[in-house]
Amino acid sequence: MRTALSVLLLTIALLPGFAQPKQPVNITYGVKSGFSSTIYEVQQLSVMHQPITEHTAHSEISSFYTAFMRLNINRHYLQTECSYNISRYSLSFSTNQWDPNAGPQEQSRIATKIAGLEVPLYYGYHILKEGPYGMSFYIGPKAKFVLTDHSSHSFEKFPYKLIDESIHPVNFSLMLGLGISISPVFFDFSFEYGLHNISRNFITTDPDNNIEIGSLIFNRRKNVLSFSIGFIF
Repeated sequence: MRTALSVLLLTIALLPGFAQPKQPVNITYGVKSGFSSTIYEVQQLSVMHQPITEHTAHSEISSFYTAFMRLNINRHYLQTECSYNISRYSLSFSTNQWDPNAGPQEQSRIATKIAGLEVPLYYGYHILKEGPYGMSFYIGPKAKFVLTDHSSHSFEKFPYKLIDESIHPVNFSLMLGLGISISPVFFDFSFEYGLHNISRNFITTDPDNNIEIGSLIFNRRKNVLSFSIGFIF
């Protein structure tokens, strides 16, 4: 979160330098859509207070839909967006890591689907800008507002009757990207680095209706690779 704030403050500090009277300023709008692959960096995973040290990640292709506004100042630009994003990810591990009586082939599995509205603020610079052709890089912070009603979780081979995960309602990340344009069409390639653990806690209920916080822990940061195609109006 500190990194995102630092980038935002740096972007704001650069604004006076962009707004020179002799530099042309114009605003453009656009839309884009694409695919992303979410990779969680697992910080801590335990079941029944037993640490899980070996696990396998299964990243699934997710989708997003975006509308944006761009403030262009010579070769520089500032861009903000509103994007609807769905992230899907699953993780599996041997059940006998927490249950010594489990068979060697038994697997426990966690699958998550997290939907949200994402609002970034990018600073971009055109490395190439010749006629309709262009190439730029961009960097900036992003906030994701989780839509709980559109998100879901599933758990297989766990010792609980009920499992309820609480996700932080706002998640922050840092975006780095490269854009290639043949006006008015452009292609974006980006990497998103999660700045903090997205999970608050798990509330579990065992078969005897005992409720506990901390019996299941799955702390993770979200990293995302994305590709999109869009149009500037």
